Amino acid sequence: MVIFCHGIPGSKPNPDDRGYLGLVEDIVSDGFCCVVFNFRGCGLSSGNIDMRAWFTDLGLVFDKVYNLPGIDTSSIHYIGFSAGGAIASRHACFEKKVQSLLLMATPYSLSDILPDDAYALKRHFLELGTIRDKDFPKDIDSWYQGFKELNTGQWIPFLSPRPVGIVHGDSDEVVPYEHAGLLYESACLPKKITILDGAAHQLRKDPRVSGIIRDWLSKVR
Repeated sequence: MVIFCHGIPGSKPNPDDRGYLGLVEDIVSDGFCCVVFNFRGCGLSSGNIDMRAWFTDLGLVFDKVYNLPGIDTSSIHYIGFSAGGAIASRHACFEKKVQSLLLMATPYSLSDILPDDAYALKRHFLELGTIRDKDFPKDIDSWYQGFKELNTGQWIPFLSPRPVGIVHGDSDEVVPYEHAGLLYESACLPKKITILDGAAHQLRKDPRVSGIIRDWLSKVR
């Protein structure tokens, strides 16, 4: 079973964008089941974007999947993109049933790339539609702190001895690729890093990524 964790949307939804379905189709052909879901505030999910709530969302998804009939509970893997990778890292620290973690364009620390102004961040998400209620959040400082708390570098050592993979593009315009090196240094063995020449932030759109994911899963399943 592979659970995909998407990142923070960078633009409004595009009906012509198939999202992660292309990757899912490739992975399913190798015999894996896949779960793709929307964190709250995104896609068809209700609510408003909130990183602490995203952690809760992933826990609920994991519990639901784990208890489904026919699931091989000894082979559950997270693939996290950008901030979704940070959420997956944190959850996998506590949930030892997660067997491996593959991080795609994931920041070492989200606070390094956040805007300094919490109100500017709220305005940005209002424009994108990931904040649906204008009176959200009730406590903007606490909400903003939830983003700053996403520190993948802090959590990734606790994945050991489970394998961790790190994939990043050297032309990432959102998360500098140096973050990948910092994550690799923080991770314990077994670990692997892949830097993709010319790849931008949205790695799901890079044709090389499907092969990287399938190779990774073939080794950790």
